Amino acid sequence: MPISPRSDGLPTRIAAGVLLFVLCCLLSSFWMVHDAPNPLHLGDDDVAARSDQRFTVMKSVLPSHGVVGYIGEPGNSGTADYYLAQYSLAPLVVDRSLNHPLVIANFPTSSASSLPQKLQLVRDFGNGVLLYASKDMK
Repeated sequence: MPISPRSDGLPTRIAAGVLLFVLCCLLSSFWMVHDAPNPLHLGDDDVAARSDQRFTVMKSVLPSHGVVGYIGEPGNSGTADYYLAQYSLAPLVVDRSLNHPLVIANFPTSSASSLPQKLQLVRDFGNGVLLYASKDMK
C-alpha cells in the first residue's frame, strides 16, 4: 500500500513519528520539572549549617591553622561527612589520615567502636564528634 503524502509533501507516517517524538520529549520535561524540589523549601534542610553547629565547640579547641587527621564512617555517607567536616573547620586542613598529632573522629550515625589502638581520646564533644591524640606523634 503506498504512503499518501500530505499537502506539504511529508508522508503521514513521518509526521506522526515526529509528533510522537516531540510529545515524548515534552512528557519527559514535564516529569523532570514535576519531580524537582521546590526552590522555596531548599533552605529548610541546611546540612552545612547543622554541620557547623556540630563542630562549633571543637573548632574553638583546635589550632586556628595547620593540619589535623580525620576518621569517620566508611562508605559514601562517610565521604559526605568528611567534606562537611572540612567545610566546618576551615581554614584548618582536615586530612583523611591518622598520621597527625590530632585526629578528629566524626560518627554522626554510628559509634566509634573500632578505632586503632594508637589513638587516645582527648575529648568527646557529643553528636558523634570526638577529638583524639595520636600516641605515636607526641
